[in-house]
Amino acid sequence: MVKVLRILMVEDSEDDALLVLHQIKRGGYDVEYERVETAELMKKALMEKTWDIILSDYKMPRFTGLEAIKVLKKSGIDLPLIIISGTIGEDIAVEAMKTGAQDYLMKDNLRRLLPAIERELGEAKSRAEKKILEQKQMIAEQEHLANLYFFESMNQVNREYI
Repeated sequence: MVKVLRILMVEDSEDDALLVLHQIKRGGYDVEYERVETAELMKKALMEKTWDIILSDYKMPRFTGLEAIKVLKKSGIDLPLIIISGTIGEDIAVEAMKTGAQDYLMKDNLRRLLPAIERELGEAKSRAEKKILEQKQMIAEQEHLANLYFFESMNQVNREYI
């Protein structure tokens, strides 16, 4: 069974995007993607479709990877974002990770790409499962409190009739 991976590519170079996508396809994924190169197009893509991961170049003429991280955070959507760059230095990579990128890779060394994607997809799934469990727990606690209030109210009514 082929795994479908929905990728939002923040990349100004079609050739670089195709190179990355080729590497992912070689790893056994069927890829659905959209390539954007501005904050406005990224915002639109995030609102219009569901994505599994964002792969972002670090430096583009009209947009940067750090700005992409800010757009993602502002959207409130929990997606992994990996920086893939040809020019990123260690200090910039650390800054990107502190800002919110899950990983960074060099374009000339993509052999870590598939393991990084799979790790981040697993972590995103774990975060989603944890969030669902927390929501269920909160609902259960609210139902418990509502039941306590109901029974306390019924006891009050019974005491008044006695």
